[in-house]
Amino acid sequence: MAEKSMKDELTALRKELERLKKENVTETVVEVEDDSALDALVDGAHEFEDELESKAHEVLEQMKLDYDNMSPATAVAIFSAGALFGRLFLSK
Repeated sequence: MAEKSMKDELTALRKELERLKKENVTETVVEVEDDSALDALVDGAHEFEDELESKAHEVLEQMKLDYDNMSPATAVAIFSAGALFGRLFLSK
């Protein structure tokens, strides 16, 4: 009788071990999926940062070209318009 209960106990323990192994595999898969989602977000942020930086460089280069090609009369007109708007906004 004791031998039969030991066999039953061993069978139950083996079943429990298999169940725990399956749960462990499932938890590992969920963790990997979460990590891949976070990695995708980080990669997207880095790509956005790179695009934003390249656009900023393009804008600055275009501004420099425009500044180099600007006539002195246009520069004075832009400066005076800025001064005029500044006084209007500060007077209120």
